[in-house]
Amino acid sequence: MLELTDVTRSFKVGPGQMPILRGISLRVEKGELASIMGGSGSGKTTLMNIIGLLDKPSSGSYAVGGQDVLRAEANELSRLRNRLIGFVFQSFFLLPRMNAWRNVALPLMYRGVPEAEARRRALAMLERVGLAERTDHMPAQLSGGQRQRVAIARALVGEPAVVLADEPTGALDPKVSQEIMELFLEMNRELGVLIIIITHDPGVAAQCPRRIHLDAGRIASDTGPGSGLGGMPIRRVA
Repeated sequence: MLELTDVTRSFKVGPGQMPILRGISLRVEKGELASIMGGSGSGKTTLMNIIGLLDKPSSGSYAVGGQDVLRAEANELSRLRNRLIGFVFQSFFLLPRMNAWRNVALPLMYRGVPEAEARRRALAMLERVGLAERTDHMPAQLSGGQRQRVAIARALVGEPAVVLADEPTGALDPKVSQEIMELFLEMNRELGVLIIIITHDPGVAAQCPRRIHLDAGRIASDTGPGSGLGGMPIRRVA
């Protein structure tokens, strides 16, 4: 479903280049629930931006569903991002002047889906994440956990190939964080969507069947099955 091969990313610093990713090769299959962990400077945010088509690598290849997405021009890249990727962020990023269902419907509106159909699908997804009675509430009227459920509904409403969640529990208290993780597990199980969670929380990572750890821009360990070892943990030496 998603495959990166020998991906590198460097940024210009003064007269030279600072390497952030150093030859990442990674395959993640449809239906997996994976976490990506790593300390500050490990490259996990840069890797997330590349997977989410928000940035391009300095070298290497990236394919989603067998399609080489790096060949796309800017307009096509935006279209692919809208169709293939759903995003969930720590800070929710809901539009404050739109109610819950309109926030969820936004990706469909950008695709040109008629408003009546977009509303129907948004309401159905809000019901699925447990917010059937909050569809007309504004973000300011919702708790942090409810806002994150709206964000998850927005990420899923367009039936993406991949959902990327960047520290989705980072702004929530432990009880609500666990509720959100249980929702991710449920959506992964029931919808079969590939979910990748970028997190610094070992408790969050431990609930993901696949766990990928980055260190200094390289994959230090990976529990598969994309590791090729039938799901057994591996260590990779730089």
